[in-house]
Amino acid sequence: MALHAARRVALQMVFANLFQSDGCESVLEGQEDLLNLGEDQVFIDEALQGTLKNQAKYNQIIQSLSPDRSLDRIPALNKAILYLSLHELSQPNSLPKVIINEAVELAKRFGDEGDSRFINGVLGSYLRMNQS
Repeated sequence: MALHAARRVALQMVFANLFQSDGCESVLEGQEDLLNLGEDQVFIDEALQGTLKNQAKYNQIIQSLSPDRSLDRIPALNKAILYLSLHELSQPNSLPKVIINEAVELAKRFGDEGDSRFINGVLGSYLRMNQS
């Protein structure tokens, strides 16, 4: 499975976990992606655990970078994309431009019009903040 597909699976699991904390594996039952995880299972597991562990920290980052929109007004899908992206950006040897591009593409694919701009803006601000 390509990393792009693994991100899509991880996003679905992070998103599902926002609504049910007792396991989110059932979200993938019957999906073709589940059969092709292979070595990407480690990426998915680490992404899910990392986003769960750091959710409060990521909420603070998101809120500080989007002060005009309270956290409870940000759609769950956007939060899930941002959690996953912030987790990936925190990893050693991450490729920020690739991660942001993938996040924007996920927002375009699954979100509403304008979500991709919001995601791009928050993640771009995060990168600028951490490069200073």
